[in-house]
Amino acid sequence: MDDAQRIQQLRDEIREHDRQYYVDAKPTISDRQYDRLLEELKQLEAANPELITPDSPTQRVGGEPIEGFEQIEHARPMYSIDNSYDPDDLRKWADRLPLEVDSFAIDPKIDGVAISLRYEDGQLVLAATRGDGRQGDNVTQNVRTIRSVPLSLDTQGSPPPAVLEVRGEIYCPWEVFNKWNEQLEEEGQQLLANPRNATAGLLKRHDSRIVAQRRLEFCAHGRGQLDGVDATSVTEFNQQIAAWGIPTNPFTNTANDIDEVLKIIAEFETTRHNLPYAVDGMVVKVNRFDLQDELGFTSRFPRWCIAYKYAAEQAETTLLEILWQVGKTGKLTPRATLEPVLVAGTTVQHATLHNMGEVLRKDLRIGDRVIIEKAGEIIPQVVQALTKERPQNAKLPTPPTQCPECGGDVEIEFDQRRMHDVKAWESRVEREKQRAEKKGEKPREIPQPAPITELDETARYCMNPECPAQFRERLEHFAGRGQLDIDGMGEKVVEQLTEAGLVRTIGDVFRLRERRDEVLELERMGEKKADNLFAGIDAAKQRGLARTLSALGIRHVGSTASRILAEHYRTIDKMIAASEEDIATFKIGENESGIGPEIAKSIYAFLHSHTGEAVVEELRTAGVSLEMPEEETSGSAGSALAGKSLVVTGTLAKYSRKEIEELIVKHGGKASSSVSKSTAYLVAGEKAGSKLEKATKLGVPVLTEEEFETLIAE
Repeated sequence: MDDAQRIQQLRDEIREHDRQYYVDAKPTISDRQYDRLLEELKQLEAANPELITPDSPTQRVGGEPIEGFEQIEHARPMYSIDNSYDPDDLRKWADRLPLEVDSFAIDPKIDGVAISLRYEDGQLVLAATRGDGRQGDNVTQNVRTIRSVPLSLDTQGSPPPAVLEVRGEIYCPWEVFNKWNEQLEEEGQQLLANPRNATAGLLKRHDSRIVAQRRLEFCAHGRGQLDGVDATSVTEFNQQIAAWGIPTNPFTNTANDIDEVLKIIAEFETTRHNLPYAVDGMVVKVNRFDLQDELGFTSRFPRWCIAYKYAAEQAETTLLEILWQVGKTGKLTPRATLEPVLVAGTTVQHATLHNMGEVLRKDLRIGDRVIIEKAGEIIPQVVQALTKERPQNAKLPTPPTQCPECGGDVEIEFDQRRMHDVKAWESRVEREKQRAEKKGEKPREIPQPAPITELDETARYCMNPECPAQFRERLEHFAGRGQLDIDGMGEKVVEQLTEAGLVRTIGDVFRLRERRDEVLELERMGEKKADNLFAGIDAAKQRGLARTLSALGIRHVGSTASRILAEHYRTIDKMIAASEEDIATFKIGENESGIGPEIAKSIYAFLHSHTGEAVVEELRTAGVSLEMPEEETSGSAGSALAGKSLVVTGTLAKYSRKEIEELIVKHGGKASSSVSKSTAYLVAGEKAGSKLEKATKLGVPVLTEEEFETLIAE
């Protein structure tokens, strides 16, 4: 088989697996196996660029940024759907239909962004948003990156239709949305309000490479212009496009009359809560296309369909109080105390507010009537204040300027992107002044970004490292899984040890054996349990510098940063001796930037603070290893990994990421956080993302877990 034949074979295989995953919902291979097929195809196409076609699965990767979006006229109107919130409204709608209507199609109303996909002769040529119903934005470049959107129709040898316009929804699954928000919170950026807003914002990005990094999905629900499609009903159309590889909703149903429609809608209300995406209703359509065409449109809506919206998973209650919780890094998080109310089957008394910027943007007052929401896997949150019902005695919440637990000073952080924009503007203004001064000209005006205000606040931190509330949280983190893994020192034991005064500092943990009798007096602490605890503490002393540093819970210094710092400096003493600038700028790998000023500032401040110096000294005295373990320092000279840099990505089946990174270091390699030309191997698990793309582009060999095990066994 020559390269051209293998390329075509791989394309056919990948398209078939796309169909099995997105259309049939019956995948037959793992994500990792899929990625290996895609990787082989990319390598073959790179070696044979003349064989690359626009519909190849490799062409989903985002291209260069575009300046703006072209306006596209829809061949068939793409109007919104009229909404109904009452079963009686559905009956009235059905009563207005012609007597010939004897079949309805009902499908879930996914809460996403409406899109029109246009295929000509089987090839995807256009993706456009709804816009005003007659014109929308051309977002083809972004939509091509979505794996569930086929770039060509799989007509299985039959001639494709001349024109097929499929209407559907692009959406952000709950899992993707929640991980996205976790990442934004870690980066000190504003959180996304809901999956729909996240999807809409992403589709309007001018750089499709960013869109490609998120796992948006597509589901078809209707037709636009058709030429060469024989379907005469919604049911037939869905069957036809599914056969061509376009995803349709498995919960689409049919009914013969409105009573059956209402029964299906009622039964689905429970099901929708367990779906991996947001659904806010059901869409009911006249099934036959000829009757749809006869009914036509009003100036705003099609007459042949209507959306039934479920009662929102929202409730109205009173905001009684805003309390501030202290986390392990000293982060103060506002938490709403509410008058108890039933939402989505559970009683809600508290809701997250994330930060003071959000409180101000939502204009919340103590005593306000508020709307709260609980959707998917999102924890309860306050959606809005009912300002028209605001009582006269409602109070503006006062953010803490001292820690509510210890009275320590509080530091405020603002949205990092906004801060960067302002600093970049200041730098451009200064450069323009210098340029104009040299040429004797008047400086050109540089557009100024909006100034930073209290609305841009993303976090407050207690700056007292001896804060008791911080210490309890920090101690749990210190002993927890993935940190020092102290067996027998879970949340309950930490609470007992701190309340009994047995542990007031990190160093006290390593002196507990000396206070055995007092430890045995703790509730449910027998001899065996105590011995397990002491053994766990002894084992923790040998975890090495990287894990010990991560376990300390220093602000902005997580496990990845700790490992990078430990690998570079090797011992705590060398790290202490380094300047803040050195920490910020040392190179992690070829063509890679340093660890950055934010992390450098935090680690330097901690190591040179009174508290940090005391903690390091206590750890030394206790015999805790504050350098890289011997096997991590030298590795095995004969190992296949000796002196090589490896990166781990994706979800692994047999190991946690931390475990496989420790194996890399143990066998003489270096566990890096990002892919570069100097990367020897990428170890990829399920759902590997942008790192796999970059590794493939750079020609970095990609290993499965099994291949990694074989490599280290050699």
